[in-house]
Amino acid sequence: MKNKIINIYSLVLFTFLGGLSSCDKQLDLAPEDTTVESEVFQTSSSAESALMDVYNKTYEANKSTAYTIGDMTTKVVEVTSSFAKTLTSGGLLTDDYTPENIWSETYSAINVANVIIKSVPELGAYNEDVEKQHVAEAKFLRAYNYMSLLKLFGDGALQGQMDGLGLPLQLEPYAGTEFVSNNALFRSNNNDVYTQILKDLTEALPDLNVDYRTDLDTRSRATQGSVHALLSRVYLYLGNYEKAAEESAYLIGNSTYILATNLRSVFPFTEGVDEELDKEFIYAIPLTYNGGNHQYGTHFFSYYSKSSGYASDDYLSKFSDTDQRKTELIWKGNPLSSYNSGKLTTNKFNNNWGRDNIPMIRLSEMYLTRAEALVETEGKVQEAVDLLNVIASRADALFVDYSLSDFATANDLIDRILLEREKELAFEGLHRYDIIRTGRKLQFKNTDGVFEDVPQGRYVLPIPKREIDITKGSLVQNPGYL
Repeated sequence: MKNKIINIYSLVLFTFLGGLSSCDKQLDLAPEDTTVESEVFQTSSSAESALMDVYNKTYEANKSTAYTIGDMTTKVVEVTSSFAKTLTSGGLLTDDYTPENIWSETYSAINVANVIIKSVPELGAYNEDVEKQHVAEAKFLRAYNYMSLLKLFGDGALQGQMDGLGLPLQLEPYAGTEFVSNNALFRSNNNDVYTQILKDLTEALPDLNVDYRTDLDTRSRATQGSVHALLSRVYLYLGNYEKAAEESAYLIGNSTYILATNLRSVFPFTEGVDEELDKEFIYAIPLTYNGGNHQYGTHFFSYYSKSSGYASDDYLSKFSDTDQRKTELIWKGNPLSSYNSGKLTTNKFNNNWGRDNIPMIRLSEMYLTRAEALVETEGKVQEAVDLLNVIASRADALFVDYSLSDFATANDLIDRILLEREKELAFEGLHRYDIIRTGRKLQFKNTDGVFEDVPQGRYVLPIPKREIDITKGSLVQNPGYL
């Protein structure tokens, strides 16, 4: 198992790949490098090493604030640091490092995906089916990263504003690292970005494996299952509930993916040994150890240290005293930390060096997505209640199943499903987007301890000022920051 993990997520690729990397970590496709590129794509193993760089860059793009913002800016977390308070209130400046870093890291991942998508068909000299698989994996990763950017930067993208300012759709590799004004990209609208995400995923689907030889590969590389799962999330964000229900159904009852009985097996304590990915994971980023913590960088989640905040009383009050998500997945965090001493936090991420498996899509999300989508399309239906009961009873042995008559209206049932999403998926980077897409208000606690509404225009991050400056204004700022 250790060797396979190294093959997938090693930070050191083949030596000749170094010749393709520019100073800003992007593969440089300047003409003088084409000979080297052709060597990279001569064999399956060397092409796969390039592909693994896309996976690694996807990790770099989705760690730290890019991930924790999904919960840190909601009532799940009681924020305490000055940065967290600024983030929660929507008070980031346009030249703040955070959006600039998220933007650049994610486009770096997209760019290397573009290299694979373009170069493998043109230069590949190995098995055609494997070539198609590699391109399909790159398309999945490109779609995942575009969705990550869209929910953070796309103005109104989660609120049905399809003509709102989306993202620049960079679908070709950068021709070097220097900006050329006549090649400036403009922001496509949200509809066009969603369309490209769906196009990548549907094109990738037939050429991907159902599974791989190892469980680790099956849960950390793109598969048909991870495509269906991401499609279900994208359709849910689009408000296309019929398609969201259809795509999530692929995962439910699929023997490749199984709900764990004990949530501790999904989020084990990590003590310096390899931790496999539980069968509940559809797609995850494994950060395991291979002989020591030194081999990988930290994901920079502040949950363990509680340096930015802690689990709020509001969140904790939503659990019974027999719910595993409270009894097993909440603790006091780093005992040596001086931050918020005595307060509680999640231990879904519990390694003191910040090196844990990172959940990207879990099976429980699919149950709750289908439940919500069924009610939205069919009204109060028994299957939706059954799906809700599965997730709630898995977590709490004393939970009493709901019946259809327990919900007076379809909206009552949806509200209960959304509550279960909050309880089940908290600290996994999703709650913020559920709040926005369902028309609820993002709120923050002001200096008097009173909740205020975040301005609607600040539901997205600012386009980094550096990007606007370097494009001489072809990239337009989000209206809430003008």
